[in-house]
Amino acid sequence: MGITETKIPSTKGSLAAAIHYSENKTDKLAILCPGYLDSKDYKQLIGLAEVLNKQGYTIVRFEPTGTWESEGDISDYTTSQYLEDIKNVLEYMLSKANYKHILLGGHSRGGQVSILYAARDSRISVVLGIMPSSGPIQGQRREEWEKSGISVSQRDLPNDKDKKIEFRVPFNHVLDRDQYDAVGDAKKIKVPIILIAGELDDLVPPNEVREIFDNANEPKKFIVIPNIGHDYRHNDDEIKIVNNKILEQLKSIKL
Repeated sequence: MGITETKIPSTKGSLAAAIHYSENKTDKLAILCPGYLDSKDYKQLIGLAEVLNKQGYTIVRFEPTGTWESEGDISDYTTSQYLEDIKNVLEYMLSKANYKHILLGGHSRGGQVSILYAARDSRISVVLGIMPSSGPIQGQRREEWEKSGISVSQRDLPNDKDKKIEFRVPFNHVLDRDQYDAVGDAKKIKVPIILIAGELDDLVPPNEVREIFDNANEPKKFIVIPNIGHDYRHNDDEIKIVNNKILEQLKSIKL
């Protein structure tokens, strides 16, 4: 097993990616998508990649266009482009090997785009949404974003939580996102879907994840993990709990 840092060609330049190769030849691929402005190198994605790798998957973690080490402008960081990024990652990996079983998943916004993409590409074999967001951005956040024209967000560096990187996301991100609805698109998915909610999640409460589940087709799984919040990536023990639940659900589904 080994991890290769690489650049994957995309429609807006190249995407920064890390590929965990399986020790043995495999037809199983997992593509993991980070949350809103998150890094591919955050602990929860690395931890999930490691446990999936032990199950025989080759895994790709990547950063969407316009964020972190990927090329493109922050104005390109839209849902439409994120979906295009997933397609480019998938096409790149399929050009290297004949993967027959493809897991697509992610945390928060990464879970949302995984659901949206799976509704549009029948090559996906199983969908994983970890605390996935669903509908458009609304309320006071939207009003303030529209008024200022940008939303300023900070993210801690993967290996140094005391250092921050700042993103200034233009309002076109909101307008583009208005086109998409993970709840509605869940009805279009014909493959197994696993949805994970955190009991203490106040950003994407369990009832919002449940709404996606209620609209999804069988086979489907919905798990609420006690005492876990949205930013569980800051706690190694919680990462293990979440990943173990994901593995349990993967093993319970006949693929």
